[in-house]
Amino acid sequence: MHRIRNVRRPTLLLATIAVALSTTCFTACGSSSSSSSVAPAPIFTPLPVLIPGTTLTYAGTFSEAITYASPSPQQPNSVGAYETLDRESIATAAPSAPAPIVVHRDLRYATTHVPTSGIQIQHRAIESYESSVVNDSTQAITLFASDTTTDGVDQTANRKQGNGPYKYQSTVTTGFAQPRVLFVFPLVVGSTAVPLARTVGTVERSANAGGVVYSSRNISTHYDSAGAYRENGSIGTGETTRVTTLPNGIGLLQNQGVTTLRITVARPVGGPSQTFFIPVTRVSQGVKKSFRALDWYPGGGEPPSPLATTTQTVKGPASLPSRCVVKVPTSNIQEIDTASTALDVIAATYSMGTTSDFLSNGTVVCRISSSTLSRYDIATGLLVSTTTDSTIEGLTSAVIPSAR
Repeated sequence: MHRIRNVRRPTLLLATIAVALSTTCFTACGSSSSSSSVAPAPIFTPLPVLIPGTTLTYAGTFSEAITYASPSPQQPNSVGAYETLDRESIATAAPSAPAPIVVHRDLRYATTHVPTSGIQIQHRAIESYESSVVNDSTQAITLFASDTTTDGVDQTANRKQGNGPYKYQSTVTTGFAQPRVLFVFPLVVGSTAVPLARTVGTVERSANAGGVVYSSRNISTHYDSAGAYRENGSIGTGETTRVTTLPNGIGLLQNQGVTTLRITVARPVGGPSQTFFIPVTRVSQGVKKSFRALDWYPGGGEPPSPLATTTQTVKGPASLPSRCVVKVPTSNIQEIDTASTALDVIAATYSMGTTSDFLSNGTVVCRISSSTLSRYDIATGLLVSTTTDSTIEGLTSAVIPSAR
Protein backbone atom coordinates (compact mmCIF):
# COMPACT_ATOMS: atom_id res chain seq x y z
CA MET A 1 0.00 0.00 0.00
CA HIS A 2 1.57 3.25 -0.99
CA ARG A 3 2.18 5.85 1.60
CA ILE A 4 0.10 8.82 2.02
CA ARG A 5 1.28 12.12 0.67
CA ASN A 6 -0.21 15.54 0.44
CA VAL A 7 -3.51 15.03 2.24
CA ARG A 8 -6.25 17.48 1.14
CA ARG A 9 -9.51 17.90 2.97
CA PRO A 10 -12.05 16.79 0.38
CA THR A 11 -15.06 18.42 1.98
CA LEU A 12 -13.80 21.89 1.33
CA LEU A 13 -16.85 23.08 -0.31
CA LEU A 14 -17.10 24.28 -3.83
CA ALA A 15 -20.36 25.87 -4.90
CA THR A 16 -21.78 29.04 -6.37
CA ILE A 17 -21.79 31.96 -3.98
CA ALA A 18 -24.88 34.08 -3.82
CA VAL A 19 -24.01 37.72 -4.37
CA ALA A 20 -26.68 40.19 -3.29
CA LEU A 21 -26.80 43.22 -5.52
CA SER A 22 -28.33 46.48 -4.35
CA THR A 23 -30.28 48.40 -6.98
CA THR A 24 -31.17 52.07 -7.24
CA CYS A 25 -33.75 53.99 -9.31
CA PHE A 26 -31.78 56.05 -11.80
CA THR A 27 -35.01 57.95 -12.68
CA ALA A 28 -36.78 59.36 -9.64
CA CYS A 29 -39.99 57.40 -9.15
CA GLY A 30 -43.15 59.54 -9.77
CA SER A 31 -41.11 62.60 -10.81
CA SER A 32 -40.46 64.20 -14.17
CA SER A 33 -37.04 65.31 -13.05
CA SER A 34 -34.19 62.82 -13.19
CA SER A 35 -31.03 62.31 -11.27
CA SER A 36 -28.34 59.70 -11.40
CA SER A 37 -26.47 57.92 -8.64
CA VAL A 38 -23.72 55.31 -8.43
CA ALA A 39 -24.91 51.81 -7.52
CA PRO A 40 -23.32 50.51 -4.34
CA ALA A 41 -20.69 47.76 -4.59
CA PRO A 42 -21.97 44.19 -4.50
CA ILE A 43 -22.31 42.69 -1.05
CA PHE A 44 -20.34 39.45 -0.85
CA THR A 45 -22.09 36.62 0.97
CA PRO A 46 -19.64 33.89 2.02
CA LEU A 47 -20.54 30.22 2.00
CA PRO A 48 -20.72 28.37 5.33
CA VAL A 49 -17.19 27.02 4.86
CA LEU A 50 -15.02 26.09 7.86
CA ILE A 51 -17.60 27.03 10.47
CA PRO A 52 -16.52 25.72 13.91
CA GLY A 53 -19.13 23.34 15.27
CA THR A 54 -19.84 21.74 11.88
CA THR A 55 -20.13 17.95 11.83
CA LEU A 56 -20.46 15.87 8.66
CA THR A 57 -20.88 12.10 8.44
CA TYR A 58 -20.20 10.03 5.33
CA ALA A 59 -20.65 6.33 4.59
CA GLY A 60 -19.28 4.36 1.68
CA THR A 61 -16.81 1.75 0.49
CA PHE A 62 -13.08 1.41 -0.07
CA SER A 63 -11.20 -1.30 -1.95
CA GLU A 64 -7.58 -2.03 -2.75
CA ALA A 65 -6.41 -4.60 -5.29
CA ILE A 66 -2.77 -5.65 -5.70
CA THR A 67 -2.06 -7.50 -8.95
CA TYR A 68 1.36 -9.02 -9.61
CA ALA A 69 2.81 -9.50 -13.07
CA SER A 70 3.94 -12.97 -11.98
CA PRO A 71 1.77 -14.07 -9.04
CA SER A 72 2.88 -17.07 -6.99
CA PRO A 73 2.01 -18.78 -3.69
CA GLN A 74 4.68 -16.61 -2.06
CA GLN A 75 3.41 -13.48 -3.83
CA PRO A 76 -0.34 -13.85 -4.46
CA ASN A 77 -2.69 -11.31 -5.89
CA SER A 78 -4.75 -9.58 -3.23
CA VAL A 79 -8.06 -7.76 -2.85
CA GLY A 80 -9.17 -5.95 0.28
CA ALA A 81 -12.71 -4.57 0.57
CA TYR A 82 -14.19 -2.37 3.30
CA GLU A 83 -17.23 -0.45 4.38
CA THR A 84 -16.26 3.02 5.63
CA LEU A 85 -17.61 5.50 8.14
CA ASP A 86 -16.12 8.98 7.93
CA ARG A 87 -16.98 11.55 10.60
CA GLU A 88 -15.70 15.09 10.14
CA SER A 89 -15.69 17.90 12.66
CA ILE A 90 -14.54 21.50 12.37
CA ALA A 91 -13.21 23.45 15.34
CA THR A 92 -11.17 26.48 16.29
CA ALA A 93 -7.51 25.44 16.39
CA ALA A 94 -5.17 26.03 19.32
CA PRO A 95 -3.27 29.35 19.26
CA SER A 96 -0.02 27.48 18.48
CA ALA A 97 -1.52 25.64 15.47
CA PRO A 98 -0.40 26.42 11.89
CA ALA A 99 -3.81 27.90 11.01
CA PRO A 100 -6.88 29.21 12.87
CA ILE A 101 -9.18 26.26 12.05
CA VAL A 102 -8.65 22.50 12.37
CA VAL A 103 -10.66 19.99 10.37
CA HIS A 104 -10.63 16.57 11.99
CA ARG A 105 -11.64 13.45 10.07
CA ASP A 106 -12.13 10.10 11.80
CA LEU A 107 -12.33 7.21 9.32
CA ARG A 108 -13.27 3.70 10.42
CA TYR A 109 -12.92 0.67 8.15
CA ALA A 110 -15.04 -2.49 8.53
CA THR A 111 -13.40 -5.30 6.57
CA THR A 112 -15.65 -7.22 4.18
CA HIS A 113 -12.78 -9.03 2.38
CA VAL A 114 -9.42 -9.53 4.12
CA PRO A 115 -6.42 -8.78 1.85
CA THR A 116 -3.51 -11.21 1.58
CA SER A 117 -0.98 -8.47 0.83
CA GLY A 118 -0.45 -4.88 1.82
CA ILE A 119 -2.05 -3.15 4.79
CA GLN A 120 -5.48 -4.05 6.12
CA ILE A 121 -6.66 -0.62 7.27
CA GLN A 122 -8.63 -0.30 10.48
CA HIS A 123 -8.58 3.39 11.37
CA ARG A 124 -7.32 6.63 9.90
CA ALA A 125 -7.37 10.10 11.48
CA ILE A 126 -6.63 13.27 9.48
CA GLU A 127 -6.20 16.76 10.85
CA SER A 128 -5.99 19.63 8.37
CA TYR A 129 -5.10 23.16 9.44
CA GLU A 130 -6.93 25.68 7.28
CA SER A 131 -8.25 29.21 7.03
CA SER A 132 -11.17 30.98 5.37
CA VAL A 133 -10.44 34.57 4.37
CA VAL A 134 -13.27 36.75 3.06
CA ASN A 135 -12.90 40.16 1.43
CA ASP A 136 -15.29 42.35 -0.53
CA SER A 137 -15.52 39.98 -3.50
CA THR A 138 -14.00 36.56 -2.72
CA GLN A 139 -13.62 33.85 -0.12
CA ALA A 140 -10.35 31.89 -0.12
CA ILE A 141 -9.90 28.52 1.59
CA THR A 142 -6.25 27.82 2.34
CA LEU A 143 -4.48 24.71 3.63
CA PHE A 144 -1.36 25.23 5.77
CA ALA A 145 -0.47 21.74 7.06
CA SER A 146 -1.92 18.29 7.75
CA ASP A 147 -1.29 15.24 9.94
CA THR A 148 -2.46 11.71 9.10
CA THR A 149 -2.32 8.68 11.40
CA THR A 150 -3.13 5.18 10.13
CA ASP A 151 -3.59 1.94 12.08
CA GLY A 152 -4.02 -1.51 10.61
CA VAL A 153 -2.64 -5.02 10.14
CA ASP A 154 0.35 -5.73 7.89
CA GLN A 155 -0.87 -8.74 5.94
CA THR A 156 2.35 -8.90 3.92
CA ALA A 157 4.32 -9.37 7.14
CA ASN A 158 1.81 -11.95 8.37
CA ARG A 159 2.32 -14.00 5.23
CA LYS A 160 6.09 -13.67 4.87
CA GLN A 161 7.22 -13.49 8.49
CA GLY A 162 4.68 -15.51 10.49
CA ASN A 163 3.95 -15.13 14.21
CA GLY A 164 1.41 -12.41 13.45
CA PRO A 165 -0.63 -10.38 13.55
CA TYR A 166 1.78 -7.57 12.76
CA LYS A 167 0.35 -4.26 13.87
CA TYR A 168 0.93 -1.43 11.41
CA GLN A 169 1.09 2.22 12.45
CA SER A 170 2.08 5.29 10.47
CA THR A 171 2.10 9.03 10.98
CA VAL A 172 2.51 11.42 8.06
CA THR A 173 2.94 15.17 8.57
CA THR A 174 2.81 17.58 5.64
CA GLY A 175 3.81 21.23 5.61
CA PHE A 176 3.66 23.35 2.47
CA ALA A 177 6.40 25.63 1.22
CA GLN A 178 3.72 28.31 1.08
CA PRO A 179 0.12 28.00 2.26
CA ARG A 180 -1.85 26.24 -0.45
CA VAL A 181 -4.96 27.97 -1.72
CA LEU A 182 -7.49 25.17 -2.14
CA PHE A 183 -10.54 27.05 -3.39
CA VAL A 184 -11.58 30.59 -4.21
CA PHE A 185 -15.25 31.51 -4.25
CA PRO A 186 -17.15 32.39 -6.34
CA LEU A 187 -16.15 29.50 -8.56
CA VAL A 188 -14.68 30.02 -11.98
CA VAL A 189 -14.99 27.13 -14.43
CA GLY A 190 -11.55 26.00 -15.62
CA SER A 191 -8.36 24.24 -14.60
CA THR A 192 -5.64 25.26 -12.17
CA ALA A 193 -2.22 23.71 -11.54
CA VAL A 194 -1.74 22.94 -7.85
CA PRO A 195 1.72 23.83 -6.41
CA LEU A 196 3.52 20.76 -5.03
CA ALA A 197 6.46 22.08 -2.99
CA ARG A 198 6.18 20.65 0.52
CA THR A 199 7.94 18.79 3.31
CA VAL A 200 6.62 15.39 4.42
CA GLY A 201 7.63 13.52 7.56
CA THR A 202 6.82 9.80 7.61
CA VAL A 203 7.08 7.41 10.56
CA GLU A 204 6.06 3.79 9.94
CA ARG A 205 6.37 0.61 11.98
CA SER A 206 5.13 -2.95 11.58
CA ALA A 207 5.69 -5.31 14.53
CA ASN A 208 4.01 -8.23 16.31
CA ALA A 209 3.10 -8.53 19.98
CA GLY A 210 6.41 -10.25 20.70
CA GLY A 211 8.37 -7.21 19.54
CA VAL A 212 9.51 -8.70 16.23
CA VAL A 213 9.82 -5.81 13.77
CA TYR A 214 9.04 -6.49 10.13
CA SER A 215 9.68 -2.95 8.91
CA SER A 216 10.23 0.57 10.23
CA ARG A 217 10.96 3.98 8.75
CA ASN A 218 11.46 7.49 10.05
CA ILE A 219 12.22 9.79 7.15
CA SER A 220 11.84 13.39 6.02
CA THR A 221 11.18 14.25 2.37
CA HIS A 222 11.44 17.70 0.76
CA TYR A 223 9.61 18.02 -2.59
CA ASP A 224 10.10 20.84 -5.05
CA SER A 225 7.47 22.20 -7.41
CA ALA A 226 8.53 19.78 -10.18
CA GLY A 227 8.12 16.64 -8.08
CA ALA A 228 11.84 16.07 -7.50
CA TYR A 229 12.80 15.43 -3.88
CA ARG A 230 15.48 14.97 -1.22
CA GLU A 231 14.92 12.36 1.46
CA ASN A 232 16.84 11.18 4.49
CA GLY A 233 16.27 9.26 7.72
CA SER A 234 16.31 5.78 9.20
CA ILE A 235 14.91 2.60 7.63
CA GLY A 236 15.61 0.25 10.54
CA THR A 237 17.86 -0.21 13.54
CA GLY A 238 21.27 1.13 12.58
CA GLU A 239 20.19 1.68 8.97
CA THR A 240 20.02 5.11 7.32
CA THR A 241 18.94 6.20 3.88
CA ARG A 242 19.54 9.24 1.71
CA VAL A 243 17.80 9.79 -1.63
CA THR A 244 18.07 12.57 -4.18
CA THR A 245 16.07 12.83 -7.39
CA LEU A 246 16.52 15.70 -9.84
CA PRO A 247 13.86 17.29 -12.07
CA ASN A 248 15.50 15.71 -15.15
CA GLY A 249 15.00 12.19 -13.77
CA ILE A 250 18.48 11.44 -12.43
CA GLY A 251 18.33 9.69 -9.05
CA LEU A 252 20.70 8.52 -6.32
CA LEU A 253 20.04 6.29 -3.29
CA GLN A 254 22.57 5.60 -0.53
CA ASN A 255 21.85 3.25 2.39
CA GLN A 256 24.31 2.79 5.24
CA GLY A 257 24.32 0.48 8.22
CA VAL A 258 24.39 -3.30 8.60
CA THR A 259 24.47 -3.39 4.81
CA THR A 260 25.52 -0.75 2.30
CA LEU A 261 23.72 0.00 -0.92
CA ARG A 262 24.14 2.64 -3.59
CA ILE A 263 21.83 2.91 -6.61
CA THR A 264 22.27 5.45 -9.40
CA VAL A 265 19.61 6.00 -12.07
CA ALA A 266 20.69 7.96 -15.15
CA ARG A 267 18.63 9.52 -17.90
CA PRO A 268 17.37 7.17 -20.65
CA VAL A 269 19.64 6.47 -23.63
CA GLY A 270 18.70 5.40 -27.14
CA GLY A 271 18.89 1.76 -28.17
CA PRO A 272 18.21 -0.22 -31.33
CA SER A 273 14.89 0.12 -33.19
CA GLN A 274 14.16 3.50 -31.58
CA THR A 275 13.91 1.93 -28.12
CA PHE A 276 15.27 3.50 -24.94
CA PHE A 277 17.02 2.04 -21.91
CA ILE A 278 17.56 3.42 -18.42
CA PRO A 279 21.16 2.99 -17.17
CA VAL A 280 21.14 1.77 -13.56
CA THR A 281 24.17 1.15 -11.37
CA ARG A 282 23.92 -0.86 -8.15
CA VAL A 283 26.73 -1.20 -5.61
CA SER A 284 25.91 -3.58 -2.75
CA GLN A 285 28.50 -4.48 -0.11
CA GLY A 286 31.17 -3.16 -2.46
CA VAL A 287 30.06 -5.27 -5.44
CA LYS A 288 29.13 -3.20 -8.49
CA LYS A 289 26.62 -4.22 -11.14
CA SER A 290 25.33 -2.24 -14.11
CA PHE A 291 21.95 -2.68 -15.81
CA ARG A 292 20.14 -1.40 -18.88
CA ALA A 293 16.52 -1.39 -17.75
CA LEU A 294 13.74 -1.22 -20.30
CA ASP A 295 12.36 2.31 -20.37
CA TRP A 296 9.27 2.06 -18.16
CA TYR A 297 8.58 5.81 -18.01
CA PRO A 298 5.13 6.88 -19.29
CA GLY A 299 5.32 7.38 -23.04
CA GLY A 300 8.87 6.03 -23.25
CA GLY A 301 11.98 8.11 -23.77
CA GLU A 302 12.71 10.88 -21.28
CA PRO A 303 10.81 11.07 -18.00
CA PRO A 304 7.90 13.53 -17.93
CA SER A 305 8.67 17.12 -17.05
CA PRO A 306 7.61 17.95 -14.40
CA LEU A 307 7.92 14.58 -12.66
CA ALA A 308 4.66 15.18 -10.76
CA THR A 309 1.53 17.19 -11.46
CA THR A 310 -1.77 17.93 -9.75
CA THR A 311 -4.52 19.78 -11.59
CA GLN A 312 -7.87 20.90 -10.20
CA THR A 313 -10.72 21.43 -12.67
CA VAL A 314 -13.94 23.21 -11.77
CA LYS A 315 -16.53 21.66 -14.09
CA GLY A 316 -19.54 23.51 -12.73
CA PRO A 317 -23.17 22.28 -12.63
CA ALA A 318 -23.54 18.50 -12.66
CA SER A 319 -25.85 15.62 -11.79
CA LEU A 320 -25.32 13.73 -8.55
CA PRO A 321 -24.32 10.10 -9.24
CA SER A 322 -26.88 7.67 -7.79
CA ARG A 323 -24.14 5.36 -6.46
CA CYS A 324 -23.19 8.04 -3.92
CA VAL A 325 -26.24 7.07 -1.79
CA VAL A 326 -26.55 10.58 -0.33
CA LYS A 327 -29.11 10.77 2.51
CA VAL A 328 -29.48 14.53 2.91
CA PRO A 329 -31.44 16.98 0.73
CA THR A 330 -29.35 18.38 -2.14
CA SER A 331 -29.60 21.13 -4.73
CA ASN A 332 -27.34 23.18 -6.98
CA ILE A 333 -24.91 20.27 -7.52
CA GLN A 334 -21.47 21.24 -8.79
CA GLU A 335 -18.53 19.01 -9.73
CA ILE A 336 -14.83 19.62 -9.13
CA ASP A 337 -12.24 17.11 -10.38
CA THR A 338 -8.62 16.69 -9.31
CA ALA A 339 -6.06 14.67 -11.30
CA SER A 340 -2.54 13.77 -10.14
CA THR A 341 0.49 11.96 -11.55
CA ALA A 342 3.89 11.24 -9.98
CA LEU A 343 7.03 9.46 -11.23
CA ASP A 344 9.62 8.23 -8.70
CA VAL A 345 12.74 7.04 -10.51
CA ILE A 346 14.39 5.58 -7.38
CA ALA A 347 11.34 3.77 -5.99
CA ALA A 348 10.60 2.76 -9.62
CA THR A 349 6.92 3.71 -9.35
CA TYR A 350 4.43 5.71 -11.38
CA SER A 351 1.12 6.77 -9.86
CA MET A 352 -2.05 8.28 -11.29
CA GLY A 353 -5.07 9.42 -9.31
CA THR A 354 -8.40 11.16 -9.84
CA THR A 355 -10.98 12.57 -7.42
CA SER A 356 -14.44 13.91 -8.21
CA ASP A 357 -16.16 16.01 -5.53
CA PHE A 358 -19.88 16.73 -5.89
CA LEU A 359 -21.09 19.69 -3.84
CA SER A 360 -24.45 21.02 -2.82
CA ASN A 361 -24.54 24.69 -1.82
CA GLY A 362 -21.03 24.63 -0.40
CA THR A 363 -20.88 21.14 1.12
CA VAL A 364 -19.36 18.05 -0.45
CA VAL A 365 -22.13 15.45 -0.54
CA CYS A 366 -20.29 12.82 -2.56
CA ARG A 367 -16.69 12.01 -3.36
CA ILE A 368 -15.44 9.41 -5.79
CA SER A 369 -11.73 8.70 -6.10
CA SER A 370 -9.43 6.15 -7.68
CA SER A 371 -5.68 5.70 -7.98
CA THR A 372 -3.25 3.32 -9.64
CA LEU A 373 0.34 2.70 -8.52
CA SER A 374 2.55 0.77 -10.94
CA ARG A 375 5.75 -0.67 -9.49
CA TYR A 376 8.68 -1.76 -11.66
CA ASP A 377 11.90 -3.72 -11.25
CA ILE A 378 14.54 -1.00 -11.21
CA ALA A 379 17.14 -3.32 -12.77
CA THR A 380 15.02 -4.68 -15.64
CA GLY A 381 12.26 -2.11 -16.10
CA LEU A 382 9.64 -4.87 -16.08
CA LEU A 383 6.32 -4.37 -14.30
CA VAL A 384 6.25 -6.01 -10.86
CA SER A 385 2.81 -5.09 -9.53
CA THR A 386 -0.14 -2.76 -9.87
CA THR A 387 -2.06 -1.43 -6.87
CA THR A 388 -5.51 0.03 -7.52
CA ASP A 389 -7.50 1.91 -4.87
CA SER A 390 -11.13 2.97 -5.16
CA THR A 391 -13.28 5.04 -2.78
CA ILE A 392 -16.85 6.28 -2.89
CA GLU A 393 -18.59 8.13 -0.06
CA GLY A 394 -21.95 9.80 0.33
CA LEU A 395 -23.08 12.30 2.98
CA THR A 396 -25.54 10.76 5.44
CA SER A 397 -25.95 13.61 7.93
CA ALA A 398 -24.81 17.20 8.40
CA VAL A 399 -24.93 19.82 11.11
CA ILE A 400 -23.69 23.23 9.93
CA PRO A 401 -24.14 26.18 12.32
CA SER A 402 -25.03 29.57 10.93
CA ALA A 403 -22.00 31.59 9.88
CA ARG A 404 -21.02 34.27 12.31
